[in-house]
Amino acid sequence: MTRTNSLTNRITSAVVTVLLGLSAAACTDSSSGTPKACSGGPVWVEGQGSTEAAGFMRVQTPTSATDVKGAVQSGFQDTTYLISFTAPTADAETFIADLRPEEALRANTPRDSKTYTTITPWSHLGLPEPETEQRVRTASVCPPCIKDERRATVQSITIFIQDIGDGRARVYLKAF
Repeated sequence: MTRTNSLTNRITSAVVTVLLGLSAAACTDSSSGTPKACSGGPVWVEGQGSTEAAGFMRVQTPTSATDVKGAVQSGFQDTTYLISFTAPTADAETFIADLRPEEALRANTPRDSKTYTTITPWSHLGLPEPETEQRVRTASVCPPCIKDERRATVQSITIFIQDIGDGRARVYLKAF
């Protein structure tokens, strides 16, 4: 029985992965590989950026932060908030520690930038996908799970931090 359930889970997972891939491919311009608008799919909310994303996540970017970018995407079921900035590595690490990740940041194995797709692309902000970059560490946090009352309405925050050299780091946060 366990073997049957395992096979069923693998098949279900494969089907979902294929469907998500097809959905993402349908929303990509085949000539340039950049995301395009799809009817009925997620849409970027005009006029909402880093201020709204930081407000939703209840974070304050470090005073040393530069190149702060953000966006809000209204999706099928959830609204997704993106915020990214660069800062001295020490300030970025302090900022990340305040999010109280459930696990230590771990090295991210870069994915192929030519084939990697996502429904909420960082390219909307003119940034590369952190999953495709070198020297990136990642973690996640579920604020309600760790009883972080400051962020009780935030379901999940995915964290990426990239060493960009010269003692600086780029922080990427994606939350819903």
